Amino acid sequence: MAASVEVIRGTERKITDEMVRQVQAEIGREYPAKDQYNTEATVDNIKHWANGIGDLNPLWHSADYARTTCHGEIVASPTFLYSCCGRAGIQGFPGIHTMHLGDDWIFYRPVRLGMKITVTGGVHALTEKKTSFAGRAFLQTHFRHFRNDKQELLATMYLNQMRTERNTASRTERYRSQIEPYTDEQLAAVWQGIEAQTRRGDVPRYWQDVEIGDEPTPLTKGPLTMSDVVAFKMGWGSHFVHHIRANEHRYWYIKRHPDLPIRNRLNVPDCPEAVHMLSDTAKAIGIPRWYDYGPQREGWLGQLVTDWIGDEGQMLELRVALRKPNLEGDVQRIKGKVTSKEIDAQGRHVVGLDLWSENQHKVVTATAKATACLPSSPDGRK
Repeated sequence: MAASVEVIRGTERKITDEMVRQVQAEIGREYPAKDQYNTEATVDNIKHWANGIGDLNPLWHSADYARTTCHGEIVASPTFLYSCCGRAGIQGFPGIHTMHLGDDWIFYRPVRLGMKITVTGGVHALTEKKTSFAGRAFLQTHFRHFRNDKQELLATMYLNQMRTERNTASRTERYRSQIEPYTDEQLAAVWQGIEAQTRRGDVPRYWQDVEIGDEPTPLTKGPLTMSDVVAFKMGWGSHFVHHIRANEHRYWYIKRHPDLPIRNRLNVPDCPEAVHMLSDTAKAIGIPRWYDYGPQREGWLGQLVTDWIGDEGQMLELRVALRKPNLEGDVQRIKGKVTSKEIDAQGRHVVGLDLWSENQHKVVTATAKATACLPSSPDGRK
């Protein structure tokens, strides 16, 4: 009788001390990024990212409109840089699931039309965590530096991930959630929220006119459909280790990295990213049905800020913590409140905001803190 061959389903691997040592050895090392999806801020790339998060701001879309603004040309949404990330250095932990926890962005300069964008990065930190969601788990933080043609720093991002053992995660019920078909009345309430959204645009929001406690008009996103996910991927791209590859591209990559895939319900190896498209695959890691991408919601939180500050404002920081997944069919309402107001050491007129996303059950699925620079009133008001 022939010896049986173990079939790796992609959910068996455990975190070993050797895996941990390999990642720890990489901390602080900086590498050029590979597999950048976008390397230039073209009209099309800027528009594709904005469309992927549903952001209709004409500053990202219309050359005629942009010429009338202080920028004089189309610029990119600050979170456009997600589409330029690439992978830098080793990911580590082969066969161990990655759960995106959120990112910390520091923005230094706007991304202007035609800019060539280069990225470097690597592992920033690794911390073991105790969790009820899985067995052994580690918080892994990566860094990315984004630079323009002149090698000026555009932004720095710290990407936070929880690395968890897949099989252990699949035996938990942390994310129990049921959903029923929407009634027409419920959908009408969602559409009403979308139609109520506002954008400051070319009317300056002066720092002097902002008060602590002010609240931007909320954004309404959803109910989450597969078309939302596909549109987002068209803007964000397929540029990370685990992301979508087609046909021969997928086959040869999986052959080189046999620990990467998760087997689907037909026993076919597929990328772990299938958790965002197939409920069967999501259930294998403990999530009841397919769910969104973290940067998709982070883009929405950024949109709330850029809609509110207007064309003359500049987002300086966006620090997001993803609390719970945005599941198929969920509605997210993106909200915020002004929490601080100051003139900083550089003489900039800065405001701070607390942001959050909550679903139709009033459950907070993401929290964030943002800072933005606003124009000062020309009449000299204090």
